[in-house]
Amino acid sequence: MKNKQKTVLKILPVVMLLFIAFNLQAQSVDSLLQRADSLFNQKRFTQSMDLYKQILSQDRYSESILLKLAFIEEGLGQISQSLYYLQLYYLASNDENALLKMEEMAKQHNLYGYKPGQARQIYFLLRANFNMIAKILLGLSVFLFALLLYRKRKHRQPLATAISLLIALSMLFLHVNFSQRINLGIVSQNATYLMSGPSAGSSVVGIVSEGHLLDLLDKKDVWVHVKWMNQDAYIKEDKILKIEL
Repeated sequence: MKNKQKTVLKILPVVMLLFIAFNLQAQSVDSLLQRADSLFNQKRFTQSMDLYKQILSQDRYSESILLKLAFIEEGLGQISQSLYYLQLYYLASNDENALLKMEEMAKQHNLYGYKPGQARQIYFLLRANFNMIAKILLGLSVFLFALLLYRKRKHRQPLATAISLLIALSMLFLHVNFSQRINLGIVSQNATYLMSGPSAGSSVVGIVSEGHLLDLLDKKDVWVHVKWMNQDAYIKEDKILKIEL
């Protein structure tokens, strides 16, 4: 008993320090946010942007912060950055107005990739209805599991039910683990080279400006395999703003 008490006494200060550190960090972020919002309301946009980005670097974001950053970057003429934050805002909010705004900006600047194809439309649909689909698949799995037990108790052939349960569970696993992921990136710099292979010695597929939206397929060393106008191409990783929260 004494040994347990000693162990608890040793652990307790560490837990308290972690709790205090967490609260201090939360207070620091709240203070930064208040200052940033105050500067934004005063139309001191570049100063507020620096603070918003500090908050974002700590993985503390909100829909409001992302939307404000998109607004500020557009005002500064940073098209790729503005579109990047709009994409993040859409991931966080599922606000279709963000898609319309991106399509409008893409049309204005002659940018490729913002008119979603069928595969991307399906992805957006799955993502927008993520919770509902997960609940349906979970409910179906529970029902099939109960039916499987019932059929076994009644000594009936459970094979078809077992296969159906396996399919439902597989769909639930895939939906939960993969339907929230998006493999898109925005070209971040002008005069960016798209190569036919993952090396600087490959032939040039195209030279593109900032802002184009690309489907990301895979990665090899510092090169990202992308789709450009239905053609395979490779772009350096540091020339891409990957869309992820």
